[in-house]
Amino acid sequence: MIEKQFTALLRSFVQDTAPKTEEPWNMAELQRAAAQQNMLPVLAYENKRWRLSTDSEVCRRLDGFLYGAIVGNLNRRVDFETLSKEFTVRGIAHMPVKGYYLRKLYPVPELRTFGDIDMLIHREDRQKVHELMLSLGYSVKQNWEPTYSYIKGAEYYEIHTNLMDGNLDNRADLKAYFDAAWRYAEPDDGLRYRPASDFHFIYTVCHLAKHLYGGGAGLRMYLDIALYMKNESARLNMENIEREMAALQLTGFFHTLMNACSAWFGTECGCSLPPPDEAAIKKLLCYTLDSDLFGHSRDHAVIELRNSKSKKTAKGKLIRNMLFPPAGQIESRYTFLQGRHWLLPLAWIVRAVSNLRLIPNRLHSMKSVAETDIDRVETYDGFMRRIGL
Repeated sequence: MIEKQFTALLRSFVQDTAPKTEEPWNMAELQRAAAQQNMLPVLAYENKRWRLSTDSEVCRRLDGFLYGAIVGNLNRRVDFETLSKEFTVRGIAHMPVKGYYLRKLYPVPELRTFGDIDMLIHREDRQKVHELMLSLGYSVKQNWEPTYSYIKGAEYYEIHTNLMDGNLDNRADLKAYFDAAWRYAEPDDGLRYRPASDFHFIYTVCHLAKHLYGGGAGLRMYLDIALYMKNESARLNMENIEREMAALQLTGFFHTLMNACSAWFGTECGCSLPPPDEAAIKKLLCYTLDSDLFGHSRDHAVIELRNSKSKKTAKGKLIRNMLFPPAGQIESRYTFLQGRHWLLPLAWIVRAVSNLRLIPNRLHSMKSVAETDIDRVETYDGFMRRIGL
Protein backbone atom coordinates (compact mmCIF):
# COMPACT_ATOMS: atom_id res chain seq x y z
CA MET A 1 0.00 0.00 0.00
CA ILE A 2 2.82 2.42 0.79
CA GLU A 3 4.00 2.35 -2.83
CA LYS A 4 0.55 3.46 -4.03
CA GLN A 5 0.15 6.15 -1.38
CA PHE A 6 3.65 7.55 -1.78
CA THR A 7 3.41 7.80 -5.57
CA ALA A 8 -0.12 9.27 -5.22
CA LEU A 9 1.36 12.08 -3.12
CA LEU A 10 4.16 12.67 -5.62
CA ARG A 11 1.69 12.69 -8.51
CA SER A 12 -0.30 15.30 -6.57
CA PHE A 13 2.89 17.31 -6.05
CA VAL A 14 3.76 17.23 -9.77
CA GLN A 15 0.25 17.79 -11.13
CA ASP A 16 -0.95 20.22 -8.41
CA THR A 17 -4.10 18.17 -7.85
CA ALA A 18 -5.57 16.69 -4.67
CA PRO A 19 -4.04 13.28 -3.85
CA LYS A 20 -6.33 10.26 -3.91
CA THR A 21 -6.20 7.13 -1.78
CA GLU A 22 -8.56 4.20 -1.23
CA GLU A 23 -7.38 3.75 2.37
CA PRO A 24 -6.63 6.23 5.18
CA TRP A 25 -3.21 7.81 4.78
CA ASN A 26 -0.60 5.72 6.58
CA MET A 27 1.33 8.65 7.97
CA ALA A 28 3.86 6.56 9.91
CA GLU A 29 4.90 4.60 6.82
CA LEU A 30 4.80 7.68 4.61
CA GLN A 31 7.15 9.50 6.99
CA ARG A 32 9.49 6.50 7.06
CA ALA A 33 9.57 6.27 3.25
CA ALA A 34 9.94 10.04 2.82
CA ALA A 35 12.81 10.17 5.31
CA GLN A 36 14.57 7.29 3.56
CA GLN A 37 14.16 9.01 0.18
CA ASN A 38 15.22 12.43 1.55
CA MET A 39 11.78 13.82 0.69
CA LEU A 40 10.29 14.77 4.06
CA PRO A 41 9.78 18.40 2.96
CA VAL A 42 7.63 17.21 0.04
CA LEU A 43 5.49 15.07 2.34
CA ALA A 44 5.21 17.99 4.76
CA TYR A 45 4.14 20.31 1.93
CA GLU A 46 1.48 17.85 0.78
CA ASN A 47 0.20 17.48 4.33
CA LYS A 48 0.06 21.27 4.76
CA ARG A 49 -1.68 21.73 1.42
CA TRP A 50 -4.20 18.88 1.55
CA ARG A 51 -4.59 18.12 5.30
CA LEU A 52 -3.64 14.45 5.04
CA SER A 53 -3.39 14.00 8.80
CA THR A 54 -5.70 15.17 11.56
CA ASP A 55 -3.17 14.34 14.26
CA SER A 56 -1.93 17.67 15.64
CA GLU A 57 1.39 16.18 16.77
CA VAL A 58 2.08 14.69 13.33
CA CYS A 59 1.20 18.02 11.70
CA ARG A 60 3.43 19.93 14.11
CA ARG A 61 6.37 17.65 13.36
CA LEU A 62 5.85 17.83 9.60
CA ASP A 63 5.50 21.61 9.75
CA GLY A 64 8.89 21.66 11.45
CA PHE A 65 10.41 19.69 8.57
CA LEU A 66 8.75 22.00 6.05
CA TYR A 67 9.87 25.30 7.57
CA GLY A 68 13.29 23.92 8.46
CA ALA A 69 13.88 22.82 4.86
CA ILE A 70 12.77 26.18 3.46
CA VAL A 71 15.05 28.15 5.78
CA GLY A 72 17.97 25.73 5.45
CA ASN A 73 17.86 25.53 1.66
CA LEU A 74 17.39 29.29 1.33
CA ASN A 75 20.55 29.76 3.39
CA ARG A 76 22.36 27.19 1.22
CA ARG A 77 21.38 29.13 -1.90
CA VAL A 78 22.56 32.45 -0.46
CA ASP A 79 25.86 30.87 0.63
CA PHE A 80 26.36 29.39 -2.82
CA GLU A 81 25.63 32.63 -4.65
CA THR A 82 28.11 34.41 -2.39
CA LEU A 83 30.71 31.78 -3.33
CA SER A 84 29.74 32.10 -6.99
CA LYS A 85 30.53 35.82 -6.86
CA GLU A 86 33.96 34.98 -5.42
CA PHE A 87 34.55 32.63 -8.35
CA THR A 88 33.66 35.43 -10.75
CA VAL A 89 35.96 37.92 -8.98
CA ARG A 90 38.81 35.41 -9.30
CA GLY A 91 38.09 34.88 -13.00
CA ILE A 92 36.86 31.30 -12.59
CA ALA A 93 34.11 30.12 -14.93
CA HIS A 94 31.77 27.67 -13.20
CA MET A 95 28.56 25.84 -14.06
CA PRO A 96 26.25 24.48 -11.34
CA VAL A 97 24.32 21.37 -12.32
CA LYS A 98 21.53 19.27 -10.87
CA GLY A 99 20.04 20.66 -7.64
CA TYR A 100 20.80 24.37 -8.00
CA TYR A 101 18.83 24.64 -11.24
CA LEU A 102 16.47 21.67 -10.79
CA ARG A 103 15.07 23.25 -7.61
CA LYS A 104 13.51 25.97 -9.79
CA LEU A 105 11.22 23.30 -11.27
CA TYR A 106 9.65 22.58 -7.87
CA PRO A 107 6.40 24.29 -6.74
CA VAL A 108 8.45 25.70 -3.86
CA PRO A 109 12.15 25.69 -4.88
CA GLU A 110 13.38 25.19 -1.31
CA LEU A 111 11.58 21.82 -1.15
CA ARG A 112 14.22 20.35 -3.44
CA THR A 113 16.77 19.11 -0.89
CA PHE A 114 20.41 18.48 -1.76
CA GLY A 115 23.31 17.11 0.22
CA ASP A 116 25.82 19.03 -1.87
CA ILE A 117 25.94 21.58 -4.67
CA ASP A 118 27.72 20.38 -7.80
CA MET A 119 29.78 22.69 -9.99
CA LEU A 120 31.73 22.09 -13.18
CA ILE A 121 34.98 24.00 -13.71
CA HIS A 122 37.68 23.98 -16.38
CA ARG A 123 40.59 21.64 -15.61
CA GLU A 124 43.07 24.49 -15.89
CA ASP A 125 41.29 26.30 -13.03
CA ARG A 126 41.60 23.37 -10.65
CA GLN A 127 44.51 24.74 -8.58
CA LYS A 128 43.02 28.23 -8.50
CA VAL A 129 39.75 26.82 -7.15
CA HIS A 130 41.58 24.75 -4.55
CA GLU A 131 43.49 27.76 -3.25
CA LEU A 132 40.32 29.87 -3.17
CA MET A 133 38.33 27.27 -1.23
CA LEU A 134 41.07 26.87 1.36
CA SER A 135 41.40 30.65 1.72
CA LEU A 136 37.66 30.87 2.41
CA GLY A 137 37.88 28.34 5.22
CA TYR A 138 36.62 25.21 3.48
CA SER A 139 38.11 21.80 4.35
CA VAL A 140 38.95 19.16 1.75
CA LYS A 141 36.78 16.05 1.89
CA GLN A 142 37.72 14.36 -1.40
CA ASN A 143 40.65 15.27 -3.58
CA TRP A 144 40.98 13.18 -6.70
CA GLU A 145 40.17 13.61 -10.37
CA PRO A 146 37.57 14.37 -11.63
CA THR A 147 35.66 15.23 -8.43
CA TYR A 148 36.88 17.37 -5.53
CA SER A 149 34.72 18.15 -2.52
CA TYR A 150 34.88 20.86 0.13
CA ILE A 151 32.92 21.34 3.32
CA LYS A 152 32.36 24.17 5.81
CA GLY A 153 29.55 23.93 8.34
CA ALA A 154 26.34 23.17 6.45
CA GLU A 155 27.97 24.00 3.09
CA TYR A 156 29.16 21.09 0.97
CA TYR A 157 30.38 21.48 -2.61
CA GLU A 158 31.47 18.98 -5.21
CA ILE A 159 33.75 20.55 -7.82
CA HIS A 160 33.98 18.58 -11.06
CA THR A 161 36.37 18.76 -13.98
CA ASN A 162 34.13 16.18 -15.71
CA LEU A 163 30.47 15.61 -14.90
CA MET A 164 30.76 11.84 -15.22
CA ASP A 165 33.35 9.79 -13.35
CA GLY A 166 32.58 6.36 -14.80
CA ASN A 167 30.89 4.37 -17.53
CA LEU A 168 28.16 1.73 -17.69
CA ASP A 169 29.53 -1.68 -18.80
CA ASN A 170 30.50 -1.60 -22.49
CA ARG A 171 28.21 1.18 -23.67
CA ALA A 172 29.20 4.52 -25.16
CA ASP A 173 31.88 6.52 -23.35
CA LEU A 174 29.88 8.71 -20.95
CA LYS A 175 33.02 10.36 -19.62
CA ALA A 176 33.99 11.51 -23.12
CA TYR A 177 30.42 12.64 -23.88
CA PHE A 178 30.13 14.82 -20.77
CA ASP A 179 33.67 16.10 -21.14
CA ALA A 180 32.12 18.37 -23.80
CA ALA A 181 29.77 20.00 -21.27
CA TRP A 182 31.16 23.50 -21.77
CA ARG A 183 29.86 23.49 -25.35
CA TYR A 184 26.37 23.60 -23.83
CA ALA A 185 27.01 26.37 -21.30
CA GLU A 186 24.76 29.43 -21.33
CA PRO A 187 25.56 32.68 -19.45
CA ASP A 188 23.77 33.12 -16.13
CA ASP A 189 25.41 35.67 -13.81
CA GLY A 190 29.01 36.89 -14.02
CA LEU A 191 31.15 33.85 -14.80
CA ARG A 192 28.42 31.50 -13.63
CA TYR A 193 26.91 29.47 -16.45
CA ARG A 194 23.88 27.20 -16.66
CA PRO A 195 23.66 24.05 -18.81
CA ALA A 196 21.42 24.21 -21.89
CA SER A 197 18.04 22.58 -21.26
CA ASP A 198 18.41 19.50 -23.50
CA PHE A 199 21.93 18.82 -22.25
CA HIS A 200 20.96 19.19 -18.60
CA PHE A 201 18.00 16.85 -19.08
CA ILE A 202 20.25 14.26 -20.73
CA TYR A 203 22.75 14.61 -17.91
CA THR A 204 20.02 14.21 -15.28
CA VAL A 205 18.86 10.99 -16.97
CA CYS A 206 22.42 9.65 -17.27
CA HIS A 207 23.20 10.59 -13.67
CA LEU A 208 20.17 8.57 -12.55
CA ALA A 209 21.26 5.65 -14.77
CA LYS A 210 24.75 5.74 -13.26
CA HIS A 211 23.41 5.58 -9.71
CA LEU A 212 20.84 2.90 -10.53
CA TYR A 213 23.50 0.82 -12.28
CA GLY A 214 25.77 1.21 -9.25
CA GLY A 215 23.11 0.23 -6.74
CA GLY A 216 20.65 2.97 -5.99
CA ALA A 217 18.61 5.86 -7.35
CA GLY A 218 15.89 7.19 -5.08
CA LEU A 219 12.47 8.50 -6.08
CA ARG A 220 13.67 12.09 -5.82
CA MET A 221 15.82 11.53 -8.91
CA TYR A 222 12.75 10.35 -10.83
CA LEU A 223 10.76 13.27 -9.43
CA ASP A 224 13.39 15.68 -10.79
CA ILE A 225 12.89 14.24 -14.26
CA ALA A 226 9.09 14.29 -13.99
CA LEU A 227 9.14 17.96 -12.99
CA TYR A 228 11.60 18.67 -15.81
CA MET A 229 9.14 17.23 -18.33
CA LYS A 230 6.17 18.92 -16.69
CA ASN A 231 7.65 22.41 -16.52
CA GLU A 232 10.24 22.53 -19.31
CA SER A 233 8.51 20.55 -22.07
CA ALA A 234 8.28 23.61 -24.32
CA ARG A 235 12.09 23.99 -24.21
CA LEU A 236 12.97 20.30 -24.59
CA ASN A 237 13.64 18.93 -28.06
CA MET A 238 12.62 15.31 -27.49
CA GLU A 239 13.65 14.25 -30.98
CA ASN A 240 17.18 15.47 -30.27
CA ILE A 241 17.15 13.88 -26.80
CA GLU A 242 16.10 10.52 -28.25
CA ARG A 243 18.95 10.71 -30.77
CA GLU A 244 21.44 11.39 -28.00
CA MET A 245 20.08 8.54 -25.88
CA ALA A 246 20.47 6.21 -28.84
CA ALA A 247 24.07 7.38 -29.33
CA LEU A 248 24.71 6.68 -25.64
CA GLN A 249 23.09 3.23 -26.00
CA LEU A 250 20.51 4.08 -23.36
CA THR A 251 17.31 4.04 -25.43
CA GLY A 252 15.85 1.07 -23.56
CA PHE A 253 16.47 2.66 -20.19
CA PHE A 254 15.17 6.03 -21.39
CA HIS A 255 11.90 4.42 -22.49
CA THR A 256 11.59 2.62 -19.14
CA LEU A 257 12.20 5.91 -17.34
CA MET A 258 9.62 7.81 -19.39
CA ASN A 259 7.02 5.08 -18.88
CA ALA A 260 7.79 4.96 -15.15
CA CYS A 261 7.36 8.73 -14.80
CA SER A 262 4.05 8.48 -16.66
CA ALA A 263 2.82 5.68 -14.38
CA TRP A 264 4.00 7.25 -11.13
CA PHE A 265 3.61 10.99 -11.73
CA GLY A 266 1.25 11.31 -14.70
CA THR A 267 3.78 13.10 -16.93
CA GLU A 268 4.01 12.94 -20.72
CA CYS A 269 7.31 12.94 -22.56
CA GLY A 270 6.16 14.10 -25.99
CA CYS A 271 7.75 11.22 -27.88
CA SER A 272 6.64 7.82 -29.11
CA LEU A 273 7.16 5.12 -26.48
CA PRO A 274 6.82 1.34 -26.59
CA PRO A 275 4.03 -0.15 -24.46
CA PRO A 276 5.08 -0.03 -20.80
CA ASP A 277 6.36 -3.19 -19.15
CA GLU A 278 4.04 -2.77 -16.18
CA ALA A 279 5.52 -5.65 -14.16
CA ALA A 280 9.05 -4.27 -14.58
CA ILE A 281 7.93 -0.74 -13.66
CA LYS A 282 6.17 -2.06 -10.55
CA LYS A 283 9.29 -4.00 -9.57
CA LEU A 284 11.42 -0.89 -10.21
CA LEU A 285 9.22 1.10 -7.82
CA CYS A 286 9.54 -1.54 -5.09
CA TYR A 287 13.30 -1.73 -5.70
CA THR A 288 13.59 2.06 -5.47
CA LEU A 289 11.63 2.32 -2.22
CA ASP A 290 13.52 -0.63 -0.73
CA SER A 291 16.64 1.47 -0.12
CA ASP A 292 17.81 5.03 0.47
CA LEU A 293 18.43 7.80 -2.04
CA PHE A 294 21.73 6.36 -3.30
CA GLY A 295 21.28 2.68 -2.41
CA HIS A 296 23.89 2.73 0.36
CA SER A 297 21.78 0.45 2.57
CA ARG A 298 21.55 -2.21 -0.14
CA ASP A 299 23.66 -5.39 -0.34
CA HIS A 300 26.17 -4.44 -3.03
CA ALA A 301 27.71 -7.91 -3.44
CA VAL A 302 25.01 -8.91 -5.95
CA ILE A 303 25.43 -5.61 -7.82
CA GLU A 304 29.23 -5.80 -8.00
CA LEU A 305 29.12 -9.41 -9.21
CA ARG A 306 26.44 -8.57 -11.77
CA ASN A 307 28.52 -5.71 -13.14
CA SER A 308 31.62 -7.92 -13.44
CA LYS A 309 32.41 -9.08 -16.95
CA SER A 310 31.98 -12.77 -16.15
CA LYS A 311 29.51 -13.52 -13.39
CA LYS A 312 30.35 -17.21 -13.30
CA THR A 313 34.03 -16.70 -12.47
CA ALA A 314 33.84 -13.22 -11.00
CA LYS A 315 34.01 -13.90 -7.27
CA GLY A 316 37.75 -14.56 -7.03
CA LYS A 317 38.62 -11.79 -9.45
CA LEU A 318 36.36 -9.27 -7.71
CA ILE A 319 37.88 -10.06 -4.31
CA ARG A 320 41.38 -9.72 -5.79
CA ASN A 321 40.42 -6.36 -7.29
CA MET A 322 39.11 -5.19 -3.92
CA LEU A 323 42.50 -5.96 -2.41
CA PHE A 324 44.71 -5.07 -5.37
CA PRO A 325 42.81 -2.86 -7.84
CA PRO A 326 44.32 -2.38 -11.32
CA ALA A 327 46.10 0.86 -12.14
CA GLY A 328 43.38 2.09 -14.48
CA GLN A 329 40.84 1.87 -11.67
CA ILE A 330 42.73 3.99 -9.13
CA GLU A 331 45.07 6.26 -11.10
CA SER A 332 42.59 9.17 -10.99
CA ARG A 333 42.97 9.18 -7.21
CA TYR A 334 46.66 8.26 -7.00
CA THR A 335 47.81 10.51 -9.81
CA PHE A 336 51.48 9.50 -9.50
CA LEU A 337 50.37 6.30 -11.31
CA GLN A 338 49.43 8.12 -14.49
CA GLY A 339 51.93 7.07 -17.12
CA ARG A 340 53.87 5.13 -14.44
CA HIS A 341 51.90 1.95 -13.83
CA TRP A 342 55.07 0.26 -12.57
CA LEU A 343 54.41 2.19 -9.33
CA LEU A 344 51.19 0.21 -8.77
CA PRO A 345 52.54 -1.76 -5.73
CA LEU A 346 53.37 1.56 -4.04
CA ALA A 347 49.82 2.78 -4.72
CA TRP A 348 48.43 -0.36 -3.06
CA ILE A 349 50.49 0.38 0.06
CA VAL A 350 49.47 4.06 0.14
CA ARG A 351 45.83 3.05 -0.37
CA ALA A 352 45.93 0.56 2.51
CA VAL A 353 47.60 2.98 4.93
CA SER A 354 45.30 5.90 4.09
CA ASN A 355 42.15 3.78 4.41
CA LEU A 356 42.83 1.84 7.60
CA ARG A 357 39.47 2.80 9.08
CA LEU A 358 37.67 1.31 6.05
CA ILE A 359 39.33 -2.11 6.30
CA PRO A 360 36.50 -3.68 8.40
CA ASN A 361 33.94 -2.56 5.81
CA ARG A 362 36.00 -3.95 2.94
CA LEU A 363 36.44 -7.27 4.74
CA HIS A 364 32.68 -7.41 5.21
CA SER A 365 32.19 -6.66 1.49
CA MET A 366 34.59 -9.43 0.48
CA LYS A 367 32.80 -11.89 2.78
CA SER A 368 29.47 -10.89 1.21
CA VAL A 369 30.85 -11.45 -2.29
CA ALA A 370 32.19 -14.88 -1.34
CA GLU A 371 28.82 -15.93 0.12
CA THR A 372 26.55 -14.52 -2.60
CA ASP A 373 24.39 -17.01 -4.48
CA ILE A 374 24.96 -16.74 -8.24
CA ASP A 375 21.24 -17.38 -8.82
CA ARG A 376 20.53 -14.08 -7.05
CA VAL A 377 23.00 -12.39 -9.37
CA GLU A 378 21.31 -13.87 -12.44
CA THR A 379 17.86 -12.77 -11.22
CA TYR A 380 19.12 -9.24 -10.60
CA ASP A 381 20.85 -9.22 -13.99
CA GLY A 382 17.59 -10.18 -15.69
CA PHE A 383 15.75 -7.35 -13.95
CA MET A 384 18.37 -4.74 -14.86
CA ARG A 385 18.42 -5.84 -18.49
CA ARG A 386 14.64 -5.68 -18.55
CA ILE A 387 14.71 -2.00 -17.56
CA GLY A 388 17.48 -1.21 -20.05
CA LEU A 389 20.64 -1.39 -17.92
